[in-house]
Amino acid sequence: MRIAFVVLASLAPAAHGAEWFVSTAGSDANGNGSLALPFRTLSHVLDPANDIVSAGDTVTLRGLPGANVYNEVEVRLRVPLTLRSRAGEWAHIACPLDVPDTVCVQIDPEASGSRLSRLEISGGWYYGVFLQTDWDSQGNPSGTGASNVIVEDCKIHDTGRDAIKITPKCDDVTIRRTEIWNSGAGYPPGTPLDDKNAEGIDNVNGARMIVQDSYIHDTATTGVYFKGGAADVVIERNRIENAGVAGILVGFDTSPEFFDTTLNPGYYEAIRGIVRNNCVRGANYAGIGLYAAQNAIVANNTIVDTANLGHAALYFGVTFQDYDPQAGRPASVGTQLRNNLVVQNGGRCIAIRHSDELGGLSGLAGNPGSDWNGFRDTTGVCEFVDARPGSPIDGGGTLAQWRAAVNADTNSLAAAFVVDANCRLPAGSPAIDRGEALASVVDDIDRDARAGAYDIGADEARVDAIFTNGFE
Repeated sequence: MRIAFVVLASLAPAAHGAEWFVSTAGSDANGNGSLALPFRTLSHVLDPANDIVSAGDTVTLRGLPGANVYNEVEVRLRVPLTLRSRAGEWAHIACPLDVPDTVCVQIDPEASGSRLSRLEISGGWYYGVFLQTDWDSQGNPSGTGASNVIVEDCKIHDTGRDAIKITPKCDDVTIRRTEIWNSGAGYPPGTPLDDKNAEGIDNVNGARMIVQDSYIHDTATTGVYFKGGAADVVIERNRIENAGVAGILVGFDTSPEFFDTTLNPGYYEAIRGIVRNNCVRGANYAGIGLYAAQNAIVANNTIVDTANLGHAALYFGVTFQDYDPQAGRPASVGTQLRNNLVVQNGGRCIAIRHSDELGGLSGLAGNPGSDWNGFRDTTGVCEFVDARPGSPIDGGGTLAQWRAAVNADTNSLAAAFVVDANCRLPAGSPAIDRGEALASVVDDIDRDARAGAYDIGADEARVDAIFTNGFE
């Protein structure tokens, strides 16, 4: 899939913004922030009492080998800034895991428009990167969060809980070409999985988030989820591996106070989310799950070896929203599951949950909108479950029985699908040219254009063949 973490020169700072240099060989007492006389610590540069940075400035960290680690307790952006490593160098902001109630890098609402570029970030009692909000459904309903923030070409790892935490009204956040791993490092060894809450990316009611071209792996719980009413989120061209819980969740289960019920009176967890061209490999539960998702598109993803402890590769879950009597707890509705390639090793391929609690809750209302997908279980026949009342396959069934029961996957097929470690298709794969052309999917996980009859899954192998043969 050719994901590479290329060291890129970040965009220039805003016009007229100053550039301040920080170095492990610098001095807060005698430096002036120039390249020749840099400051020593980020905390000194960013402290408003020192009156150094202004909106639009750039703070550049020297990152020479052996002298690139900045030991900070908390780094807080209070005005819009670009925080980056110097070109050709690599700086590491390292925060402790054992200082209670801290985060490593916090971006305040007043710092909307900030950019984190080419940085390694680790630690934080709670989070590696935390986008703060002053929105409150009761006390400040017109508040905002840290928005229009870019996190690019970074490495974020070994965080106390979530690697990146996005709070309500932190809108228009872009995370790209970033590697995230080992979230939940603050939990003591042996902590049960049910007692952990440590996603790679945790977005609660932040609209229009984009996560693209990133590598998210070995997370304590879920790789990426967006919930609490998060609208118009796009998750594309990522590789997500070895998730403690799920690979990608479109919605999940959110306390009612985090919803904006003016915009979302139905308490949908995710609205118009798009998940496309991702490689999800290895998850204890859902590969891609949908919870109270309204009009979601899940297309051209490759899902391998998921649902090892429960759920399914493609899973419709139930949300309880703290059992609050005022919450909505809707079923997912208006979903499209197209051109996805599922290769399981005993885990279910698709499942719809139903719970008898609270008068009965189902993970899906109506038809799943599922078609043109490919399925394989290497241990036998792929299992499909519709646990809703009255379903003939509430205990599981075959693809043919699933088609008849839910009126879906008419053009889908079960075959001996194989993909490599990067979810690429081999020559002659039965997935080639067996998908549906979609307006919502124009390329593949490698950014190769799709055309004609699409291949099933994240990789468009036909394009690779075109370039190899030298003709179209």
